[in-house]
Amino acid sequence: MSEEEGLEAQVTRQWVSAPGGSCDVRMGHGVVETCGSILRTAVGKPRVAALLCEDGVSEERRELLRRELTDAGFAVEARLLAAGANARTLDFVSELMVWLGEKGVTSDDLVVAIGGVDSLSCAAQACSLWCAGVPLAAIPVDLDAMVEVAVTPRGIAVGESDDMARSNAFCRYLLCDPDLMECGLSDERTRLALALMASSATAENEKSFSRLWDRAPEIMEGDVDVLMEQAVDTLKTRGRLVSSTALAVKQSVTYGRDFVRGLRPLLDDGVSVADLMAEGLRFAARLSCGMGKLSVDDVLTQDELLDRLGFGFVEASVEPERVIKSLKGDQFKRSNRFFVAVPQAIGRVRLASADDELLNEHVSAWCEAHRAD
Repeated sequence: MSEEEGLEAQVTRQWVSAPGGSCDVRMGHGVVETCGSILRTAVGKPRVAALLCEDGVSEERRELLRRELTDAGFAVEARLLAAGANARTLDFVSELMVWLGEKGVTSDDLVVAIGGVDSLSCAAQACSLWCAGVPLAAIPVDLDAMVEVAVTPRGIAVGESDDMARSNAFCRYLLCDPDLMECGLSDERTRLALALMASSATAENEKSFSRLWDRAPEIMEGDVDVLMEQAVDTLKTRGRLVSSTALAVKQSVTYGRDFVRGLRPLLDDGVSVADLMAEGLRFAARLSCGMGKLSVDDVLTQDELLDRLGFGFVEASVEPERVIKSLKGDQFKRSNRFFVAVPQAIGRVRLASADDELLNEHVSAWCEAHRAD
């Protein structure tokens, strides 16, 4: 067996549902080293490939990708992408599309992007808009990017408001190489991916929840193969949710996010977004229980899953009135009605309206319990 055949033998392939299409996910050690042969089939005849690399990706990895694309017959045009939330601004997405036009990239060509969740989300949004859709092959450098970008890329920030503009963007290919990804359990991006795994599993069905529950001990012991297996499982879950014909099911993929968006601006920069996401899941479960929708047993079951995944306690000295104002302010930017995504059972999350008295009761209890000494 040749070296290339050996690498291909280690790669698994999954199809993930996406709005308006599907994502071809290749996962395994060495997948990037054989990406040229994979991506050659993405277009009828290789012509131009735009190579977008997040600022901070090593020169060695950039050169590896350039060689793979060149060997596959593409003329490579390369540029850097900004890292972090600055990559998802309206100005930067517009600048990227202008560059695609200058390089002659059309809907029959290919864009290959490597980076984190924000830079890949920028590429996904730009590719979905340019020429009514250019195929995108994304190469995540961390677990959060792997879980989010394929079918649920983050939206574009407009002014001071994050995630306000978005299209039905998705990746045509997702190439996940554990050797090139940060998968350490202490890394914030890995922990955010774990929170998204819990959110997605709770939203889909009891089987998804049970699989994550069973894998949690091995994940927390540092078994990267099990972690990657769960990441692919979560990808498929999120794909099924956002591809559903039922609007209520589509909306359930946001479970936990509304709490993060509302509370994050009120806290110090050092607060973990992953822990805050876990707090959002706990808060929503208790709010749902107060509405009479979720049983106490299911509240405690979700709590235990989050404990098994290592999510701790967030300290936050903030007044309830400010939290409620921020939660509602964020929601009213997006809708004329105030809804919260809450679990009605393990495997069923829906948007629900909370009356002011109940919301104030639960926010006040949360603030009191999490107040720093």
